[in-house]
Amino acid sequence: MKSKIVVPALSVALVALFGLVARGCETMQGGPVHSTDEFRDHVRATTRAGEDVFHTLSPAPSGEPWASQEGSSSCVDDFGFDETGVARDEPIYTWDLDFASDADYRKAVASLRSAWREEGRTVEEIENGIATTVDDGIRVSLHLGYYDGEPVLRTEGSCMRYRDEYGDEYDYMFDDNGDGTVDEHERPY
Repeated sequence: MKSKIVVPALSVALVALFGLVARGCETMQGGPVHSTDEFRDHVRATTRAGEDVFHTLSPAPSGEPWASQEGSSSCVDDFGFDETGVARDEPIYTWDLDFASDADYRKAVASLRSAWREEGRTVEEIENGIATTVDDGIRVSLHLGYYDGEPVLRTEGSCMRYRDEYGDEYDYMFDDNGDGTVDEHERPY
């Protein structure tokens, strides 16, 4: 009678253990491999998160939102897990902001802090600014630049592994403004 219960229980436990080990290996490798289109959607979502915040800033900075791509030194394949055709990138975009005064910047930070709290977001106080995490794990921060002390809005998507097929029309490294396309002025010469 005991063997009728013990054998199936051990079988279930063994299958669960194999599943956990496989999941752990995938996590150690950097997560699942996505398609180029899924990565492109993640880039667009990261940029859109910054643009949404830009448009809610009050008082508003002057000018139009124009994102600039930044590199990520933490999203790399240190151990050689990625096979040929698999790339990993972390979309990071910044917007340089031009407020009329330091007081306007401080008001914009206070207003954004209040808006994020009303949305139920956790607001993190960072040096000279604030940050939160929005949809899809995208981190958004509004702070003074570390080197020049000028206001900057920054979005950081998550590090994602994806198929980077040779000849694919989308090459993230050339998508300077994060719109999900490599425009004519962004193409290398």
